[in-house]
Amino acid sequence: MREEIEFDAEGVTLRGWFYPPENGSVSAPCVVMAHGWGGTTQHFIDDFADVFAGAGLAVLLYDHRGWGRSGVAPGKPRNEADPWEQIRDYQHAISHAQNRPEVNGAPIGVWGSSFSAGHAFVVAAIDRRVKAVVGQMPFISGSRQFQALVGFTMAAAQEAFAADRLARARGEAPAVIPLVAEDPSVQAGLPVPSAYEYFYGPGGALERDPEWTNEITLRSVEHLSGYEPGWYLPRISPTPVLMVVAPHDGLTLGEWAFEAYETALQPKKLVTVPGDHFAAYRGAGAEIASGAARDWFVEHLLPS
Repeated sequence: MREEIEFDAEGVTLRGWFYPPENGSVSAPCVVMAHGWGGTTQHFIDDFADVFAGAGLAVLLYDHRGWGRSGVAPGKPRNEADPWEQIRDYQHAISHAQNRPEVNGAPIGVWGSSFSAGHAFVVAAIDRRVKAVVGQMPFISGSRQFQALVGFTMAAAQEAFAADRLARARGEAPAVIPLVAEDPSVQAGLPVPSAYEYFYGPGGALERDPEWTNEITLRSVEHLSGYEPGWYLPRISPTPVLMVVAPHDGLTLGEWAFEAYETALQPKKLVTVPGDHFAAYRGAGAEIASGAARDWFVEHLLPS
């Protein structure tokens, strides 16, 4: 029953789906959702939207600018992840949802996963239209992430970032790297074997979205290195926050999420999923993660 939608984000057209609540209620609360670093709406998170809609919630699920079916600003490349542009687009999506007759000012929840979980925390902290937030396998700290996972030294990275900026200023194409790589010696945006398996393994994300391209701009890595969404967790209260974490997450690191959770104020809740970073997207892990998020939104958005 989902409807294809597009809406304006100050000159950029964002596209996605709107899911009316399956119970057909009028002015239903709405969950606004977007994908993580390098993904699209078709990479399993549309299954989460089905779960939320089945519980009586409306859902707005969209692709970030430059990804999937969404447009891109003039002069900007596709496949670039700028966290602050994506945060503002969450806010544009909230405005679009509020203006829809099916929502009509009803409460808004925000959901994100991995990189976009960090965005969800920031949006909940700075935009009080958000009445409940869920972040799964959350990206907490760009500086720690960069040091732990990016396969070259900070000095080499800064040199590469500077060269890319100079080249772009001369009108040259932006430098790109693969998002995932089978060869661990290849510099990639997500340099862990489980990421390659998630996209290219049997039943993986590429089968869900065959038009997806395995690349991300080098500037995205530069943006990531300076992004610290964990700083905003203490500022989310009194908005209720649910964090879904895999203790054995080797990408955004479960231990960092547990540390960050302790800085959040009440009301809050922590749910764990067995497995690694990608366990929450499919199978039993997805049932745990989507069920916990559904229950959180129902509790805090739907009238009793």
